Amino acid sequence: MAKEKRSYARLVFIFWLCVVLPVLLFMLFFFAAANSWAGFPDLPSVADLENPKSNLATEVYTADGEILGKYFYQNRVNVSFDKLNNNLVDALVSTEDERFYEHSGIDVRGLARAVLNGGRKGGASTITQQLAKMLFSETPGSTWERIKQKLQEWVIAAQLERLYTKDEIIAMYFNRFDFINNAVGIKSGAQVYFGIPPGRLNLEQSATLVGMLKNPSLFNPLRRPDTVVHRRNVVLAQMLRNGKIERTVFDSLKVLPLGITYSRVSHKDGIAPYFREVLRAELKKIFKEKDSEGLPKLRKANGEAYDIYKDGLKVYTTLNYTLQKYAEWGLKEHLSHELQEDFFRALRKKKNNPFSSDLKKREVDRILNAAVKRSERYLIMSGKQCANCGRRGRYLQEAAVEGEKMTICIAEDCGHQTTRYTKEEILQSFDKEVPMKVFSWKGEIDTVMSPMDSIRYYKSFLQAGLMSMDPHTGYIRAWVGGIDYDNFAYDHVRQGKRQVGSTFKPFVYAVAIDNGYSPCYEVSNVPYVIPKGTYGLLKDWAPDNSDKKYGFNVTLKYGLANSMNTISTWIMKQFGPGSIIKKARDLGITSDLPPAPSLALGVADVSVYEMVGAFSTFANKGVYTKPQFLARIENKDGDIIAEYIPETKEVMNEETAYVMLDLLKGVTSYNYNKELKKSTPGTGIRLTFAKSEKRPYAGISYPVAAKTGTTQNNSDGWFIGITPDLVTGVWVGAEDRSVRFDRTALGQGANTALPIWGYYMNKVYADSTIQISKGDFEKPEKSLTIELDCEKHNKKADFGGGSSEPNWGQ
Repeated sequence: MAKEKRSYARLVFIFWLCVVLPVLLFMLFFFAAANSWAGFPDLPSVADLENPKSNLATEVYTADGEILGKYFYQNRVNVSFDKLNNNLVDALVSTEDERFYEHSGIDVRGLARAVLNGGRKGGASTITQQLAKMLFSETPGSTWERIKQKLQEWVIAAQLERLYTKDEIIAMYFNRFDFINNAVGIKSGAQVYFGIPPGRLNLEQSATLVGMLKNPSLFNPLRRPDTVVHRRNVVLAQMLRNGKIERTVFDSLKVLPLGITYSRVSHKDGIAPYFREVLRAELKKIFKEKDSEGLPKLRKANGEAYDIYKDGLKVYTTLNYTLQKYAEWGLKEHLSHELQEDFFRALRKKKNNPFSSDLKKREVDRILNAAVKRSERYLIMSGKQCANCGRRGRYLQEAAVEGEKMTICIAEDCGHQTTRYTKEEILQSFDKEVPMKVFSWKGEIDTVMSPMDSIRYYKSFLQAGLMSMDPHTGYIRAWVGGIDYDNFAYDHVRQGKRQVGSTFKPFVYAVAIDNGYSPCYEVSNVPYVIPKGTYGLLKDWAPDNSDKKYGFNVTLKYGLANSMNTISTWIMKQFGPGSIIKKARDLGITSDLPPAPSLALGVADVSVYEMVGAFSTFANKGVYTKPQFLARIENKDGDIIAEYIPETKEVMNEETAYVMLDLLKGVTSYNYNKELKKSTPGTGIRLTFAKSEKRPYAGISYPVAAKTGTTQNNSDGWFIGITPDLVTGVWVGAEDRSVRFDRTALGQGANTALPIWGYYMNKVYADSTIQISKGDFEKPEKSLTIELDCEKHNKKADFGGGSSEPNWGQ
């Protein structure tokens, strides 16, 4: 009997040992995990849990609230719970964690079911545990490591449940998840796959995205649409099971296609790519600025500088989304449908196509060799640029991998390895034909050609730059830096500087008007000589008019309207280069200006950005306003960390500015010459002609002050048009000045640049949502002391009531 009792007691002991010991061991492990003992890694602190680290994309907005683009390592922008619709929340809870609102981070019933069924009937991981894993867990290297990680996920999940509401946990979960294809977080996921914000996702779209949560690589809608449809229907079935949708809804939705409207996300994609690259460089420069103590001027609470790729900033620019669209359309419309075809026809006649026929072979070789060394192919093959991410410099390291010379990109989001070639191998590769895609205005072309021939091909394209600005505020409203950012990344608004030609002449005339000359002052149209030795000239300088016509008097207004070199030379002879340079500097021109008489004809290289800013002074009553594209910057919490106010200065009196506008209006109108007894058109008159098949860009009937410009050998064409509320400048030319039209009729600014302005402004004027003036320029409140009506002016002079000589007292 005693022996039986001992056996029974032993069985009871073993039974309780089997029951209690696992519980005690589990509690011990759980306690160790919670306190980071026995080899368990450190748990995140409360501060870490309250502020989990994540890379948030910086968003760039237009002045009218449209998104221009993003800068990111991960394309993630957080949204709050109230921006999620009920479909998303119901789909998530029904599929991933049916008892989400009942447990405190760990689902005991689900855990028991998973243990008893070996995971065959679903796992036990809750939404909160999955969030804990996304936020703080590393990928385990062994089964034991995975067990330790799982225990710590439970601890973190319980802590998250204490710190956050259920709604906040769901929002964090959606914001954290990587939906692949450069779509991190639900906002990016909804935008990339369906082109809408998460609040507008319908039921089947919500089910598709929630279905991806199980395994986004497997359930990738771009690669496995049929598999994704099946997974979506599983999610819908779970919603039916949990009473979130009716059977009729389920039956109607399960037969629908995915309806994916994929939008590829890249730093290059989207509207205004040239502007966004200029902005990116400007933001980096801003965030590198230091204060007197050596700390970043703009810094986070912890003293660190902001990072545009991961700090979730919101950058508000001055661009107008609609104007930007019209500007890009106008440039493309003229170049793709009209001008480039004319240019190709002209180039086919050249023996050095696309270069000028008078260019020597060694000069052509020099241009091509320089282009080779700047090319992406050369930079990648020589190990100077990463083939994957495009980074250069400090991100690249040379290494030998299995005896082969390699370049390794050490950027944290890349790590790409590229074979490094010798200079001889690289140059030889440029002469071998290879399959490639090349740009055309009708879309990419699949072809076979050598890289050297592709360089010649790309040099045959005309480039362009356009900037449009509000003259009163200095706010830049549109910025088109080129024709196609993927293939021609060089910005022709601020980065590029080209010879300005006759568009510089208004600055010359402004000096004369400032010194008392009337627009009606008459000058003999004859070649004027500035003798050798003056202003450092090595020989006499006497430029001709383009039409070679002389022998009659013209007014200053007539001279500017017809862009007569003789009249600009006469003014230069009166005042000298120093006065002209000072005036240009006052008007915001910062580029190098040669102190030579030829400056009067526009030999200087200046950017579109500078020229539009300078011309805006005339429309802003003599006040120069520096062009501005940044309005304000906010941090991820919506706090303003920087705000920008336009820089202004008065550089000429209001009357001079108004007189200059009157002079420039002559460019787009007919101007009477009393000696010739006829009116002749200004160089921009075609803008005012009736629209026709030949001139679809014309038909502008509102007041426009403007200036055309054409440089030597037709290398550059310019047009700058001023309206009361918008000043827009356009430049057109090839990458190399030796690639150009031979005929001035085709290469002049009135034919290359003016039509782009016309296309753009016709769109602007036709849009009733854009509030800009269609009236004339506002006159100064005080009576003008300068007579603008030359007929009245001449009568006053004839009867002693005035003089055609300068009024030096004015």
